Amino acid sequence: MFRGLLSESRSRIDRFQIAGLCGLMLLGVLFVYSATMITESAISAPLYKQKWVLQIVWYALGLAAAAVVCLINYQTLARWGTVAYWCGVGLLALVLLFGTVRFGARRWFDLKFFLLQPSEFAKLAFILAQANFLSRPADELRDPLIFWKAIGMMLLPFVLILKEPDLGSALVLLPTGLVMLFVAGTPKKYLVRLTAGIGILAVLFLVDALFAPPGWWQIKLENYQRQRLQVYFGADFAAGKSPADRAAAHHLQSEKSYQVRQALISVGTGGLMGKGWHQGNQTA
Repeated sequence: MFRGLLSESRSRIDRFQIAGLCGLMLLGVLFVYSATMITESAISAPLYKQKWVLQIVWYALGLAAAAVVCLINYQTLARWGTVAYWCGVGLLALVLLFGTVRFGARRWFDLKFFLLQPSEFAKLAFILAQANFLSRPADELRDPLIFWKAIGMMLLPFVLILKEPDLGSALVLLPTGLVMLFVAGTPKKYLVRLTAGIGILAVLFLVDALFAPPGWWQIKLENYQRQRLQVYFGADFAAGKSPADRAAAHHLQSEKSYQVRQALISVGTGGLMGKGWHQGNQTA
């Protein structure tokens, strides 16, 4: 009996996963150190301001939080998952009304000593609540109503985060939710139809955002969202512009594609093995 309990407790620790996680964390600290400690001002800065030290601090906090979660019975987490989900949705609604506006987006609560971003909490709460909701017999997962309820749980925070606007954080929810539906055992025909529908809508969205001529009806997007799509797909900012506006459009395109150019320069100059420790020329 006791031998079985001991083997069960040992089996709960995935040593390979922990070793892989620690290895990635170590590499992360080394990369941050190599990329940031290249100037006299960075080297002479106090430790608490150096980015590699802050990276270690966040690692420690994350590991402590993970340890606390691991000590909590998963059934307790499941019971509180739905509560956390609705608290997250409530915070997402409140931040749209009372949040702090920065860079044209209302995503944070200013608590003076730090900025609280509810979307980060909402993503974790969604995973807990969705996992609890989908942990039901296979017969129930075949019920179309259960399937659409799960989709609704995914779309509610998605729409609220999109309204902030924060397209990047909102898009994280879609693949996460779909993978959870697949792993839970949702009938493949539901997922295939849903994925096909999303794919068709995505293609129509991109055609409208990238190729619709000026003056035609277009899906309402923030300027930065449309510009990111244009940069990603290499669209010409000056397409359809008058000769007088083409120079300004090309200048804007050059500004918005700065990070892309820096990434290409880094990969092009470093090659497969990189330029070496402290030798990166795109880090300043």
